[in-house]
Amino acid sequence: MAGTENIQAQNLVLANWLNGVQAPIPERTTKDEMKDLGTEALYGSGFMLAIPLLGTSFKKPISAFKAKGKDGKSYFQAWQELTNQAKADKAALRGNNIWQSYNNRRMYSQIQRMGAEIPSVNTNQDISKLKPKQLLKYQNTAAKSAYYSEAKRYIEETKQMLENAKRNGTTVSKEQLKAQLNKIREAVRQGDAKVNLAIRNGEIKPTSLLGKAKHQVKLKTGGYKVNGALLKSARGASALKCASKCVKGAGWMAAIQGVLEIPEVISAYKIDKAEKAAGRESNRGNKQLLKSGVKVGASVLGYAAGAAATGAVLGSVCPGIGNVVGGVIGFVGGLVGGFLATKAAGKVMDAAMGEKDSLDKTETQLYAEEQNKIAAEQSEEAANLAALSGDVQDEILAAAAEQGIENGDAPEDVIAAYEYLINNRENRILDTLSNIANMEYAA
Repeated sequence: MAGTENIQAQNLVLANWLNGVQAPIPERTTKDEMKDLGTEALYGSGFMLAIPLLGTSFKKPISAFKAKGKDGKSYFQAWQELTNQAKADKAALRGNNIWQSYNNRRMYSQIQRMGAEIPSVNTNQDISKLKPKQLLKYQNTAAKSAYYSEAKRYIEETKQMLENAKRNGTTVSKEQLKAQLNKIREAVRQGDAKVNLAIRNGEIKPTSLLGKAKHQVKLKTGGYKVNGALLKSARGASALKCASKCVKGAGWMAAIQGVLEIPEVISAYKIDKAEKAAGRESNRGNKQLLKSGVKVGASVLGYAAGAAATGAVLGSVCPGIGNVVGGVIGFVGGLVGGFLATKAAGKVMDAAMGEKDSLDKTETQLYAEEQNKIAAEQSEEAANLAALSGDVQDEILAAAAEQGIENGDAPEDVIAAYEYLINNRENRILDTLSNIANMEYAA
């Protein structure tokens, strides 16, 4: 009996290989998921840090290309002009030591960036040619721009200070830059508060359906009141701005998550097509579409909430922190928020669909597991029959030979099982021949 059980076990190894049966994948633990989250945060943070560096690298070539052709300048002339300008700016922002020089340049760059973020309008625009929606956008931008007039005045004043220093061969001191930066921040805060109030009162109107929907939600939930309260102080304004920048990353997160889910949806619909062609019912495509929608929605909303919360705390506790560091911390906070939101959504989906870990496994994976289970059952049945029937045993060995097992095209344990069964068959044939010979001798 022990020999039969051993033959059955070897047959199962061989049959599993022939049917392509895969070993069960170990269940993922929370520890595994947290490890993946840490890896994602690590590589994502590196990407977040690289973005500003890449932006700085391409800024000069792009500016030179834009300046090309103006006043008959060539690209190389424009490049040289920008190079000379950068050298002159650097000299005018020189401090008492390397660190002070760096901080002076950083403060001036921050002032320039704040100026670029302030809404501006083309005063030469012929508004009579604008369509109603375009005209409304133009009017909104003009209204917003007017609320930041004081901030724009301080920014231009700072730029003029730099130009005067370059012309006179002097420098703009740290104290001057810091004073200007503080005045600009305060003026921007006041402008933000006026814009928030104007939108709340309907003086600045949304121009899209999504914008109108968001406006109504903010009105009903008191979002504008909360923003208005935060904008009453410099620290609150800093927290709100930091949170706002973090949440903007959710748009990129939605795009990335959506693209990653598309192949899974397509794959599930392909399974439906193949199954229906074989006369079997299948609805995996629609189920995967629902799963992907919930997964992306939960992840993105969780990312936005996590990034906003992290950004608000960051801006409140450390209002002077740099944009790059703030972006990285907001990104990591968003990942954690997305992870927690997806886990919570998964529990709801499990209850609704009667499955376990429904968001952790795609329909393609579930289908592969089901097919693997069927193949394993077929292999077990063949192994049982082969242990009792020499004909079935020979069929399995012949199939293995056709698959190239004799050329070593199989794992070591499968080759060992094949060799064991071949030897067993030879012994079985010899025993049969011996029995026949003994019967003839006895007769």
